[in-house]
Amino acid sequence: MNTAMQTNDFPSLRKVLDISAYLVIGPENTKGRDVATIVKEALAGGITCVQLRAKHSDASEIVSLARQIADVIEAAGKSSTVAFVIDDRVDVAWECRCMGIKVDGVHVGQTDMDVRYCRQLLGENAIIGLSAATNKLVDLVNELPEGIIDYVGAGPVHPSVSKPDCGVGDDGKLHILAVQGISTLADISRYPVVAGGGVSVADVPELARTKAAGWFVISAIAGAEDPQKATEALVKAWLSVREK
Repeated sequence: MNTAMQTNDFPSLRKVLDISAYLVIGPENTKGRDVATIVKEALAGGITCVQLRAKHSDASEIVSLARQIADVIEAAGKSSTVAFVIDDRVDVAWECRCMGIKVDGVHVGQTDMDVRYCRQLLGENAIIGLSAATNKLVDLVNELPEGIIDYVGAGPVHPSVSKPDCGVGDDGKLHILAVQGISTLADISRYPVVAGGGVSVADVPELARTKAAGWFVISAIAGAEDPQKATEALVKAWLSVREK
């Protein structure tokens, strides 16, 4: 049996990828609540993309969480519209796809597996996102061969409790991009940019006025008392600008 071919059996969401309302979530972000339940509520609120970021979980735990999330997305009737990716763990994403769990791709950082190899492993129909927090990194991303990545994740807009390492440079200092920095990156990137890092409802209209393709949040939804209402508020704030 050709196991590698099984990873390519899912309908690709690359051409319909919507990163305008992007949830990043893991067990450490939900205040002890079930990850799949939070995702279900976020889907009801209008989230368009989900990333599982389970930094302290082993492979089997991530596979289990991925199955639960994929099932929730399917139950909501959104498997063909809402992309589901796994953070960093390309090996786990590949394993999930081989097992028939609908994981659409991965999001990796600059120090993770080279995106060229991610593409080789996961195939042409997988979604691949790449973090790029400075102009220099965006320039390097722009030099990638066509078809390797699908979008760029940029931040932080503010210091982030959920991702304290986001924006920490080689000098060990935190470099905040703010909305103006996101705007600059979105202007020079030839790929769609989704921005996050401490983003709140108040930031979303400002981001919507840039060329960014969307926002990503962790605690603003995963840590909210009512994740569905929190998602609805964020989506409404984005659309209040983009639908004009």
